[in-house]
Amino acid sequence: MTLKEEAYALIDKLPDKVMEDVLRSLKEKDNDPRTWETPEQEKEREARELEERREAFRWMEEMRKKKPLLIPENYEEVYADVMAEKYGLVK
Repeated sequence: MTLKEEAYALIDKLPDKVMEDVLRSLKEKDNDPRTWETPEQEKEREARELEERREAFRWMEEMRKKKPLLIPENYEEVYADVMAEKYGLVK
């Protein structure tokens, strides 16, 4: 029995109350461009996405080195001032 035959047999056994979910899922798969990719296209896309993620990571690392976080040395005092200003607290 092929996969399609097995799927047809399973669909025939399912009650009508779940057919809407099955149909929605099948339509999502049909509309997904990845469904129709060949293995070569899938490998190319995955390699391209991996390179994009690596490039983004390199850019973030470069920015982190160029512009470190601007945390003041007396951050507790600055934090207390901001909280007092925002909530009207007395020091």
